[in-house]
Amino acid sequence: MVSAVGVPLRWLTRQQDLRLRVLAGRGSLDRDVVWAHSIELTDPARWLNGGELVLTTGLRLAPDPAACQDYVARLTKAQATAIGFGIGLSHEQVPEPLVEAAEEAGLPLLEVPLPTPFLAVTKAVMERLAQLQYEGLAQASRIQPRMTRAALHGGAQAVVRELAVSTRTSVVLLDHEGRARAAHPPGAGAADGGRGTALAAAERATAAADCDQDGVTAVQQVRVGPRVHGRLLLTADRTLTPVDHLLLGHAASLVALEAEKPLRLRDEQNHVNGLFLRLLLDGAVSAAAGREYLAEGGFPVRDGIRVLALRGGSPRLALEAVGTELAERGLPLFGRVYDSCAAVLLPAGHAATAQTVVDGARARLRPRLSAGLSAPHDLDDGAAALTEARNAASVARTRGGGEVVSFESLAGRLLAALPETRRVLATLAETRLTPLAAHDTAHGTDLLASLRAFLEHNGGWEAAAAALGVHRHTLRSRMERVRGVLGADLDSAHVRAELLMALSAWQEPGDIGRRD
Repeated sequence: MVSAVGVPLRWLTRQQDLRLRVLAGRGSLDRDVVWAHSIELTDPARWLNGGELVLTTGLRLAPDPAACQDYVARLTKAQATAIGFGIGLSHEQVPEPLVEAAEEAGLPLLEVPLPTPFLAVTKAVMERLAQLQYEGLAQASRIQPRMTRAALHGGAQAVVRELAVSTRTSVVLLDHEGRARAAHPPGAGAADGGRGTALAAAERATAAADCDQDGVTAVQQVRVGPRVHGRLLLTADRTLTPVDHLLLGHAASLVALEAEKPLRLRDEQNHVNGLFLRLLLDGAVSAAAGREYLAEGGFPVRDGIRVLALRGGSPRLALEAVGTELAERGLPLFGRVYDSCAAVLLPAGHAATAQTVVDGARARLRPRLSAGLSAPHDLDDGAAALTEARNAASVARTRGGGEVVSFESLAGRLLAALPETRRVLATLAETRLTPLAAHDTAHGTDLLASLRAFLEHNGGWEAAAAALGVHRHTLRSRMERVRGVLGADLDSAHVRAELLMALSAWQEPGDIGRRD
């Protein structure tokens, strides 16, 4: 609950020039007045927000006990701070039933003498409010540099401690999974009985607050842009002030910047690694130089490399998700976007890692990712590895499901593994498949993918159509267009075999060397 700055009622009663006299509720003079409101209605509750000093001359107030009890009850329900009753106009003195009702309810009742205009009371409250607001800002301006220095020298834990000490509250830093990463006083995270943790888990807004009989808890999201690093919880046994919330927000920003440091460095390193990968796959880097760079980057290269290709959704987001998964496994990201495909370099001995990395990326992004994995290659054969991975990913897309398709599991891989036959197959692919690719580009069709699904499913209409997510009649129509564009007899086993081998070597024009 965010509260406005308030003037302590006790302070107001001590202003000698106002000559206010406390008639009831002496035990509640520590309450704060957020505004002084002059109103003569018998039911002013509708015009109150809570925290007001209600000024009245009792013009419409009957002095009988029932009317006074009802009046006090309505003000108490509206959370008014106190009543200021002006005497000498409607009433020569404050009605005794009103004094008794206020005392019984614990609502402070102040007598305002006739020489003291209500305007003077209101002015005193306004001027004191302005003074308190200025003092609060001055206090915040002194604390914020201390918090910044704490962040520079002690990180998130020091920021949490400085915030807790400066605001005289308990502060806990939770990570994005709700685990306590820092707290002050020590053990503060367990001391709140889980109330703040539950609020942080339930509330998805940038900031939130909750109040109950145990106190107040404010929650501030720790984030930079779309990246959320956790939440800061501030718990107090009093009403929080705007200065408390201002400092909480400042602390959240400092903790977010602290958390961003390694991520920013990682992002920059990933960018450099992506540029290196492009040069490697272009053949612009020698195997010896590539091996040295990869080894220095913590990438195992003893057994060669594989390329993992991902299709579906945003390739850039796929790269980010895979990079996070690899980082958790102690592997650097060497990845780049090639047209609609994300390509990632993996050590040859980490084939099993590909499936777990892809599963983790799917869980983070929740798109329908199709993944293909190349066979092991030497560093000077990266272009072939990329082609294999992309083709395997295309097969994975036509098959559906969540399995990473390995190029080694595809028919015809032995031919594609030999440099001499690979050149032949590349020529075959360019000759046979370029017309289909050109037709897809010109007309927005998907004939290449349809042909691949048809051949991968041995001409089975139902299975191929299901893999593509279309009706079998739609697939039949597409295959008729394929026949027309290629001028080929797709009923011939020899033609199908030739086209399947061409697809295994097909490389979309401009993939290698394409800039992001």
